[in-house]
Amino acid sequence: MATAGSELITDAFDARSTGKRVEYRLLAPSDRRPDERLPLVLHLHGAMSSSKSLEEAKSAYDLAWSRGELPRAAIACASADTLGGFYIDHPGGPSWEKLVAEELPAVVAEKVALDGRRAAIGFSMGGYGALKIAFRNPERYVAVAALCPVIFPGETPSTVPEANRPSILGELHRAMGEDDARYADNSVYGLARRNVDRIRNARLAVFVDCGENDEFKLHDGAVYLHGVLGELGIEYEFHSIPGAGHADAAAVKRQADAIRFLGRALAKAS
Repeated sequence: MATAGSELITDAFDARSTGKRVEYRLLAPSDRRPDERLPLVLHLHGAMSSSKSLEEAKSAYDLAWSRGELPRAAIACASADTLGGFYIDHPGGPSWEKLVAEELPAVVAEKVALDGRRAAIGFSMGGYGALKIAFRNPERYVAVAALCPVIFPGETPSTVPEANRPSILGELHRAMGEDDARYADNSVYGLARRNVDRIRNARLAVFVDCGENDEFKLHDGAVYLHGVLGELGIEYEFHSIPGAGHADAAAVKRQADAIRFLGRALAKAS
């Protein structure tokens, strides 16, 4: 069924997991019927951003719908804190991973009927968050797409080179945990290793890309993940983009490719 147009809703809810009011945006077909059940796409924004990221991406989703590249879906994005957030559940503090993985879907379900299919997509910090929520609970997700995700070329606090954790990336690195066990629990690699059989059995579709000239050296982490997933026998698509930086002229096509990837996986799962 084609999508005639989309409706962007901006709202907020009192989040138990973070102890604060959280703004979110929801994009869905404007001609949806009250009884129409839709898949859910969680759109995770990058650092120093907000749910406005979904408003900025609206044209990309509209184009995918118009071309039949993405099934009719509810797409949701919550404003997550960067410092003190990072899509991490902090001991004794706010739980930002829980917010996007559990509370946000429940809030969306009060506005739109959902059919159980779920996918996640994220850019930069959001790419880290998207991979983390999908690898932690792979049975809940059909697909995950991470564009230049903030992941490091190392699996413990002490093995990540200092050059790969400048500025805000260093803050995320520290927030993941000072001991190896907690760090692994917040590491994409740690979750992949722990849940490798679940990820393979769930047939989770995985898409990762990164520009080879990423200004934050995130290509190093993407290549490291490429190696880990290959070692574990997890099926995935990896796109190393020659000449591309973190967010430049190539970003529009890369986002379209990722949305198309999610669309194929969601259609196959229908």
